Amino acid sequence: MAKPLLVLAALTLFCCIASMDAAPRRGCRCIRYNTAPVRKNMVEKVEIFPISGNCRRAEMIITGKNGFKVCVKADQKWVPEWLNALEKEKDAFQPTTVSPADNN
Repeated sequence: MAKPLLVLAALTLFCCIASMDAAPRRGCRCIRYNTAPVRKNMVEKVEIFPISGNCRRAEMIITGKNGFKVCVKADQKWVPEWLNALEKEKDAFQPTTVSPADNN
């Protein structure tokens, strides 16, 4: 009876160890943070991660057009104004679709 329990315990332990690599990364995504604003014309993508059980601070990862990534604390003073300006620039450059006029 002890041998099957030992085998079961060993298999359970093996499964737990094997699944550890598949688990999502714990903790914050960023180690160091940039304190200065990034030039808006260099930005390709902005990702904002809210406070969660894995990280106690809101984080923002800015990906540049050349692939660089910069971490920013989302609670810095310049961030809301910077995001608003970036959003306005994005809206100004989005193409608009015009439907052809009806010739009836």
